[in-house]
Amino acid sequence: MHVTVVNAGMGQAVQVNGQPLDSLPEGLFIPPDALELLLDSFSGPLELLLWLIRRNRMDIRDIPVAEVTRQYLQYLQEARRRNLELAAEYLLMAAWLAEIKARMLLPVPPACEDEEMDPRLELVRRLEALALVQSQSEILQSLPQSGRDFWMANPVSYDDLPPSLPLIELGDIAAAWLRIQRRPERRDQTVHHLSNPAMGLRQRMVEVLLCCRRDQRPWQLLELLPELSRQALAISLLAILELLRQEALQLHDDGAGGWQVSIAGMEVPQHA
Repeated sequence: MHVTVVNAGMGQAVQVNGQPLDSLPEGLFIPPDALELLLDSFSGPLELLLWLIRRNRMDIRDIPVAEVTRQYLQYLQEARRRNLELAAEYLLMAAWLAEIKARMLLPVPPACEDEEMDPRLELVRRLEALALVQSQSEILQSLPQSGRDFWMANPVSYDDLPPSLPLIELGDIAAAWLRIQRRPERRDQTVHHLSNPAMGLRQRMVEVLLCCRRDQRPWQLLELLPELSRQALAISLLAILELLRQEALQLHDDGAGGWQVSIAGMEVPQHA
């Protein structure tokens, strides 16, 4: 089946297989609510009028008012026949079109032949404004939209990573122990806060912890080791190691090849 559209004056003639189509073909099914759906798709009579002009490929600046009015009234009559409720603005547009049509039939004096006197001018301005809004709306609709073309990613929360501990090997502990043994018997710069070196391991742990809490600063390892017997040194070193194991103290590099301890959680500047 070959379908053609032939211009015929103001309107268009549809031909099927070379024969004019004067009536709808038999068996063609048109939903009973098709007109209602069509009218509901327009926001108002001006949009319906613009749709008619575009469908018939008419010039919006040179509207054939008679033909547009005829087609517009056909839609209104069909809507009334189907008992569809039309807003008053649709009837107002019909009256306005009839007024424009009547004014165009009146002769215009030669002295008044001006574009500003064209009765279609106000209608053209409104249609052009609506066409501009529709074109801009189509541009906005073509832009990517959240929820239609893409979705926002929700922030992913991660648990705080545990603080990185310095890598200490057994050789480091042995080297620190040798430095303690090789130190001079008396160092006036070193201030000791441990009162009873003969106490047991648990008591020494308590005293070291209290000492670090009273003065919350990075302590040099040698400051917490008394210059007494090897037994006292060993007990103090074991007390510090046990507190480090229990994470009551934290160990960090002093940047000069030595080690410091401080209360766990205390902010300590990092050395390069």
